[in-house]
Amino acid sequence: MKHLILIIISFLTLSCKGQNQEFVIYLSKFRSVELPLTVDRKTYSTIFYPNKINHEIIENLVKEFICNDSTNYSVNSTEYRYDYGVKFALGDYHVVLVHKQKYEGTTPYDFDLSEVVLIVYSKQGRILSSQSISKDNDGWISSTQITRENIEVQQIKILEFNKSEMNSKIETKVYQIARNGIINNIRTEPIKKGIVIWDEQIEDFKLK
Repeated sequence: MKHLILIIISFLTLSCKGQNQEFVIYLSKFRSVELPLTVDRKTYSTIFYPNKINHEIIENLVKEFICNDSTNYSVNSTEYRYDYGVKFALGDYHVVLVHKQKYEGTTPYDFDLSEVVLIVYSKQGRILSSQSISKDNDGWISSTQITRENIEVQQIKILEFNKSEMNSKIETKVYQIARNGIINNIRTEPIKKGIVIWDEQIEDFKLK
């Protein structure tokens, strides 16, 4: 009987350790979505700011659940802000989209820069893989299609400004989340040339 009680206590202890309550609370702040999902200039606000309110992730959670790799992600709150986005389950993993905002910059490509960061977590909240998949500001335009099979990102880089028709470069990358939770770039298409124009109907830039 003593052995049985010890086994039960050990099991309960291990179960409690397996549940990262801080991660559970952190994950609950993300809105659940169904796939397929499109993230572009038209859907951006709906996805990340459905109530037109910033849902900033506090610094200690940024350090624990986003920026554990300091070479890729800065925790400096005077330069960057990270906001809650959306989440979906994929196999045994939790997958989230985080909005990263950079305030300052010296060029049109890094000033007031918005990025979408894709992060894959284990059920216990350990980061398995993360990748900044798209950029948007005056110099970048992105469109991302997310399905259960892959993530396809079209990234436009505007090469000239203040013209009715602006030359640009278009690069398409396809990512896939492997069975071990790692985000892999499985295909990068050759860079194409394009023309970006202002569309009065959507009040934004788009490819001609």
